[in-house]
Amino acid sequence: ADAGSLNPARAIERAKKGELVDGFSATCAEIDKIIEVDREALQFEKEMFEATGDTFIKETQDTIRIQINELKGVRENRGCSTSRGNLKKSEDFVVYKRADEGTLTSARAIERAKTGKLVDGSSATCSQLEKLVEIDQKALKFEKQKLEAVDDPEIQTIVSNAGNAIEAQVKKLKAEQAKRC
Repeated sequence: ADAGSLNPARAIERAKKGELVDGFSATCAEIDKIIEVDREALQFEKEMFEATGDTFIKETQDTIRIQINELKGVRENRGCSTSRGNLKKSEDFVVYKRADEGTLTSARAIERAKTGKLVDGSSATCSQLEKLVEIDQKALKFEKQKLEAVDDPEIQTIVSNAGNAIEAQVKKLKAEQAKRC
C-alpha cells in the first residue's frame, strides 16, 4: 500500500490466486487504501460477471468481497476511525461517523427516509450496523405512532412512505448483519 502499487487489476489477480491480504501489519490508512482498491476491483468483476456469466469471475468476486469484509473487521478491531475513502458512497460517511460517536438520532433517520438518503449498510462495521438498526427501529416506532395520531391525509402519506422506507431499511440492515456479523 505504501509503494503505491495497489490497483484493481492486481487485486483481481491476487484474488484469483488466493493470495489475500490479511491487513494485520498494515496501518489504518493502508487498510483503507486496500479496501478502496478492492472495491474498485469488486465493481469491475461484478460488471464482467454480468457481461459474461462466467462462474470463475463470480468466484473471484466472492473472494474479493470476503477480503473486504475481513479487512473491515481488522479496521474495527484496531479501532480505526471511519474513512470516507473506504465507503461505497462517501455521503454515508456522516451517518457512519455518528454511529461511531453514538450520536445517531431517530429524527435524522426519518429525514433521510423522507429524502431517500438511507444508507445501505454495506460499508458499515458490525457495531455501526447494530447502532443503525437500533435507531431505525426507534424511528419506525415513532413514525407508526405518528401515523395513528395525524388526521391530515397528505401528512399521513408522507409519514407512511417514510415508515415504509425505514422498515425496508431495517430489514436490509439486519440481512447485512446476518451475512457479516
